[in-house]
Amino acid sequence: MEWREDLEMTLTSVIGCNNLKRGFTLIEILVVLVVIGIASSLIFLNFSSVTSISKNQSTFTKFFHYLSEESIITGHVIGWHADNDNQFSYSFDNNNKIISDITNPYSNNWQNLRNFKKSFKSFDGSEIDFDLYDEELPLLLFYPSGESSGGHINIFFDSYIQKIEINSNGKVTSQVINY
Repeated sequence: MEWREDLEMTLTSVIGCNNLKRGFTLIEILVVLVVIGIASSLIFLNFSSVTSISKNQSTFTKFFHYLSEESIITGHVIGWHADNDNQFSYSFDNNNKIISDITNPYSNNWQNLRNFKKSFKSFDGSEIDFDLYDEELPLLLFYPSGESSGGHINIFFDSYIQKIEINSNGKVTSQVINY
């Protein structure tokens, strides 16, 4: 029997405990749960911001495609006007008189962006800050041929810039540029 007690004492000193069936303490379990909770919330927040970025991109792309298609279908030039607070579109007749307003199915998205700086840069190099723009001239023109006057819209969010490029051939692309 003595040799067994000596063996158990040797194992206890090597392993560091005298009970080999020891479980986790409540503190250890709580620490693991807190770490898992923090990690999952960070993953969820990053995923929701990626989702909102892609939703913004697709909304603008759909909207400018909508204006281009509307111009092709009606056979009228369509002008797009925007300032910091709102945006609107209208069609012109052959004498450059406004015929009618174009209903925008995506108008809520622009109003959600009121607090962010926005700028427009046309392909001729002129740049317009939406905070200062109050002219009645349209920023973009969409022609019945499927072409447009083209330009870039930059929306400056807190941690990235969304750049929407409307090419003169009617193609609309959107990309996110991180600071």
